[in-house]
Amino acid sequence: MKKSNEEKRVIIYCRESRDDYGENYERIETQRDLLIKYCKSHGYNNIVDIIMDDDKSGTDFSRFDDIKERAKNRKIDVIVFKNSARLGRNQREALEFVEYLEEQGVEIIFEDEQYNEEMFGLYAWFNERRARDDSKNIRRNLRHKIEEGDLLVKAIYGYNKDGKQLVVNEETVPVVQEIFELYSKDWGYQKIATHLNKKGIETPSQSRGFANAKQTANWKAQHIVRILDDRRYIGDYVGGRTEKLSFKSKKTRVKSQEEWTIIENHHEPIIDKELFEKVQKIRKKRKKESDKYNNGFKFVDVENNLYSGLLYCGRCGTAMYKRKGSTGTRKRPDSYLCKKYSNEGTIKDIRPHYGCKPHRIRIEYLDKIVNAYIDNLVSNPEFKNFVMDNVKAISTNKVTIEKEVNKSKQTLEKLEKQFKQVYEDKLNDLIPEFIYKDKKQELEKKIKNEKDKLGEVQAKFNTLNKLEDKEELIFKAIDDIKKNGLTKEELSRLFDKIVVFDPQEITTTLQQEYNLTDEMYQKLYENGGIAFHLKFMYPQTITSRRM
Repeated sequence: MKKSNEEKRVIIYCRESRDDYGENYERIETQRDLLIKYCKSHGYNNIVDIIMDDDKSGTDFSRFDDIKERAKNRKIDVIVFKNSARLGRNQREALEFVEYLEEQGVEIIFEDEQYNEEMFGLYAWFNERRARDDSKNIRRNLRHKIEEGDLLVKAIYGYNKDGKQLVVNEETVPVVQEIFELYSKDWGYQKIATHLNKKGIETPSQSRGFANAKQTANWKAQHIVRILDDRRYIGDYVGGRTEKLSFKSKKTRVKSQEEWTIIENHHEPIIDKELFEKVQKIRKKRKKESDKYNNGFKFVDVENNLYSGLLYCGRCGTAMYKRKGSTGTRKRPDSYLCKKYSNEGTIKDIRPHYGCKPHRIRIEYLDKIVNAYIDNLVSNPEFKNFVMDNVKAISTNKVTIEKEVNKSKQTLEKLEKQFKQVYEDKLNDLIPEFIYKDKKQELEKKIKNEKDKLGEVQAKFNTLNKLEDKEELIFKAIDDIKKNGLTKEELSRLFDKIVVFDPQEITTTLQQEYNLTDEMYQKLYENGGIAFHLKFMYPQTITSRRM
């Protein structure tokens, strides 16, 4: 039975963007009041919600996600807009949204223009064209402001924003100056960051009270890099470094330096130009040496990075990274270190969970330990029986799930044939429109549910295939390693991860997780060592290692 206007559940949608037409024609509250008055005068008294999207872009259609969900659940009957431009300014998205509402039986009303299904596509094209033109005008205005030296961004660390000008922040400027001074005295990025953490200096995010201050509670190397790289500290204004890829998208690109707008002597400098240039020369020299080193021209061992992505710190769980051997006059063996330790050092009294221990392990010893572990696996009959039992169990499960997959495919094929037949009956006027819509929705729901079910059982079947392959690949990986030595590919087939513990570090909780005997756990606790996680959980540890 068709509902009267009085019974229909209505949503009033208001949107106002400061970018629309380059100005704000009316307050969003005024728009709301007009639409309420319209609804009352046309008998739409059952207003279930009024949505006020203030300063929202017309090209962003994620704002309709909640409305689409309500329409899907049959909770609304009508949605009222002031006009088609308030609905949106992206032609494709607007057409898809309108089509979706129509499929869900939701009526669309515009207050100051008639909604016409056939003409809406043309309206949507005009609205998008206007948004494109507005975007171009805004970009031109921004460019003009940048060239005039107007400050269009937030103040950087070391400065405050006063109107359109940068003014020195007396509390943070000494930190910026110290960073430049230390780097000019041959300090590295991370060494400077650790030094600031020891002194308890707030990070840039903390000093501004930003929402992510907790996540950026520690100075890191990238903080130092950004500060040393920024020529605004010598008093120059730098603008126009990024731009939006499209008026429809929020994504941006970083423009080449030649496209930037740079105005010298724009504000009070914090860093002397001579010191700034000295720092840039040092950075350039170090980068050149680093590139030369990493490209294998000296002290090479780039190929032996076998354990990247496999080796983890037992204390903090952070991945370990490879530190190459001797550089210049410094003599040290190739080894792996905890990345958290490398970033934050060993400080414990700065804040909870700060820093870690090195967990340093030489690569030459790690290779020996891994080979010894693999030898133990090969000579362990229990391990072979364990793997073979798993293969048998997987094969049995595969037969059962394969039957489920085939059954689900047959059901889906049957439903799709029914859907096609209903559509043909509608085209041939064999069934009325209301029966077609009901049947169509019913079959669409069944097809979706069956597709979801098929996806789940297919995923289980694929997983079992992978697991079965893993069992075979474990033996193949062991054979290949014994024949050809350690390779990254074979290690990744064999292990999920390898965990490095220092003495008195492993907990009883981890003992249970790794399935360690009391004897193995005690040795690992007293001496430190390595726990290996195979693709099939069969943990074993070796505790006699040298760092």
